[in-house]
Amino acid sequence: MSIVESSRFQFHRLRHELGNFSLLKSRHCDGAIISMHQSGTHWLKFMLANAIAAHYGIEAPRYNHANDIIGGNKDRRLPAPIPHFRSSHSIPPLLLCNRIVFGCTTLPPYILLIRDIRACLVSNYAKWQARYAVSFAEYLRGDPAGRRFNSDIWWCFRFLNAWGRMAALSDGRIHIVRYEDLAAAPHKELDRLARHLGLSLSPSIIAAAVSASTKQAMAARSDPARPPGEINPRGNDPLDAFDPADREFVRSRCARYLRRPFGYDYAVWASATSRS
Repeated sequence: MSIVESSRFQFHRLRHELGNFSLLKSRHCDGAIISMHQSGTHWLKFMLANAIAAHYGIEAPRYNHANDIIGGNKDRRLPAPIPHFRSSHSIPPLLLCNRIVFGCTTLPPYILLIRDIRACLVSNYAKWQARYAVSFAEYLRGDPAGRRFNSDIWWCFRFLNAWGRMAALSDGRIHIVRYEDLAAAPHKELDRLARHLGLSLSPSIIAAAVSASTKQAMAARSDPARPPGEINPRGNDPLDAFDPADREFVRSRCARYLRRPFGYDYAVWASATSRS
């Protein structure tokens, strides 16, 4: 680690967080799913969208990204009388992490979907490897300026630290979902997050939504115009991708830069296997 590395990270963190107001611009909705890249976003959205479709008697989502029911600002939504839920990977601006500003700002209920950084990075590299055209070791070291990659370890630090600050201020508007908990108990977690968004779903609807969202079912609903969301079909342990030097890099950078680990211990290298 060096002063140059730390200075670059902090400078570009401030540059991003002082000038990014997308979260504020998109706050006028009934609720939002904010997620890390490759944290199970498609899976969670597809389950919730199927549950919403059954609950309100509309068609199930056309594709596995479910953007017609839970999409971003630019996605076309179904013309149906359903709650307006959005999804994004937005990082809150620094201004919003001020207690006074946060308390005075009208915000929707948020679902914050997070995952072990290491699993996210392996998945992101697998998804964009052809575009990145670098080794995994080079990708892992990332770019503190945030320009080279769709997402890297530095982006994860900025995302988790900023949302950690927001969660500390939250009066219950932010419900945290860990991918690992969702994979272990999808029915329970789907029910909890749906209630946070103001949805009271029956057990049968929740069960049907989970059953409709297997890897095989979602693969059959891939959007040909978009890159695939599922990139670990065999369920291999993501931690196998890290050699000893990679592991020391992750451990040391997390210890120095990650202020809000959300319960993850990056000094421990136990299994991080994806859902089956």
